[in-house]
Amino acid sequence: MATDDEFEFELDLKNRNVAALLAWLVPGVGHLYQGRTSKGIVIFLSISLLFITGLQMSGGKAVYCSFRNPDLRWQFVGQFFVGSASVPAIIQNRVVRGQEKKLGVVIKPLFGGKFAPPTSTERLQWHEDYHAYFQMGTLYTLVAGLLNLFAIFDAYCGPFVLFRELATKEDESKEDESNL
Repeated sequence: MATDDEFEFELDLKNRNVAALLAWLVPGVGHLYQGRTSKGIVIFLSISLLFITGLQMSGGKAVYCSFRNPDLRWQFVGQFFVGSASVPAIIQNRVVRGQEKKLGVVIKPLFGGKFAPPTSTERLQWHEDYHAYFQMGTLYTLVAGLLNLFAIFDAYCGPFVLFRELATKEDESKEDESNL
């Protein structure tokens, strides 16, 4: 029969705030900081490959920040949790929207236009050029961000341990029965 000692383990989460920030900046780095190397590597590889695959499917256009009609980009909220890969989209949004306010100024996004919100004609062209791959790329990058949200939570709170609690309750009930 399993005892409490078999389920006991000590895990030093170090500074949980720093671990969560590192996990947001680069997926898996928060776990590496905590000494959970294999978990950090798996998180880094899986989330990074999923995000890069989504970008490749969409020609690098699936990640951009826009919260204006007619292009309300709610998917970016999930993509944001991929971390530092989403920061250029926020910068591009601020640059483009700031230039739009100035009349007669030609909009010149940074980084060659990568991660910049599209004009309505550009968005229609993207859908025509990439068909369903643009939507699939958006989905892949969205899922990568949401998975990293779980990784950030794990870096902050540590692993979820359910079986230790169940084993403790079973052992207590058996001890009570034997005392009768």
